[in-house]
Amino acid sequence: LNDTVQKFKLNTEQEIAFRIMADTFIKQGEPEPFPLRMFLTGPGGTGKTHVIKALCDVMDMFGYSHVVRFIAPTGSAAALNDGLTVHKAFGI
Repeated sequence: LNDTVQKFKLNTEQEIAFRIMADTFIKQGEPEPFPLRMFLTGPGGTGKTHVIKALCDVMDMFGYSHVVRFIAPTGSAAALNDGLTVHKAFGI
């Protein structure tokens, strides 16, 4: 994980969010038993997408990129992370 933090040059706050998600996945060993649902928010430019890209990098290394879902309130935000809008994800 340290290599990923350095690769993506995560700041302290970004690293905290990244480690919560990555550590949870690694400790479980597999994504099935207890999925982590995390709400990552902040104003534009705070690095939310940067954190998500770092997490995707780790999930790719473990071969589990297909188990991560990203949901965003707008289509443009969802498109940044190959995600879904809230409406599409929850069928509303």
